[in-house]
Amino acid sequence: MFTREAVDFLAALRANNDRTWFQGHKDQAEALLMVPARELVAAVGERLRKKRPDLVADPRVDRSIYRMNRDTRFSRDKTPYKTHLAVWWWEGAGGRLECPGFYFHLTPESLGLSVGCYRFSEAGLANWRKTLEAREEAARFQRLVKELEARNFNFSEPERKRVPAGFASDHPAASWLKHLGLYSWNEDFPHPPEIFGPEAADYLYERFVPGLKFHDWLVKTVG
Repeated sequence: MFTREAVDFLAALRANNDRTWFQGHKDQAEALLMVPARELVAAVGERLRKKRPDLVADPRVDRSIYRMNRDTRFSRDKTPYKTHLAVWWWEGAGGRLECPGFYFHLTPESLGLSVGCYRFSEAGLANWRKTLEAREEAARFQRLVKELEARNFNFSEPERKRVPAGFASDHPAASWLKHLGLYSWNEDFPHPPEIFGPEAADYLYERFVPGLKFHDWLVKTVG
């Protein structure tokens, strides 16, 4: 899988983030990042599918592997390349970023892992709110949240400042109703040594296991 040279390459890219440098180092990007990423998609996907047979693990760019190029059209930051590597396994029939899934994020300094849904579809958002409106289901959901928080997972911040129309401001799930998407997040500084060895896929799978019940809840609710 990955070697420490992979994170050294990401650090070098951060220091030389221009097309000329990247074009001169495309072979390294392929060997150090893309080849291991494709292996990671397949290996972790195989393990997750034993629990979730419908999970998508597609080792192509713009599918499970995020492209390195940045979309700079509407950004003040015009650097052309991302300085991290991202991988995504998801479950659902909609757009990949509207489906719940498992996320891997490698930077020069850290490993990030996430379970959740980046942005609910329109139908998913309606289902999310309807489900949390039921106090019993809201309580069940918050138990899942506490289980992940006990594993040092944090949760994304809500996108809305107020609860949506039709919900009381003191609703037990008021803070969660403000979300337009929701994911849990855990980040390790520095990198765990396991990701640079032959046990990487097993290690990452075991790190994702605590999020399986949360993932299932999201699939049934918004997926």
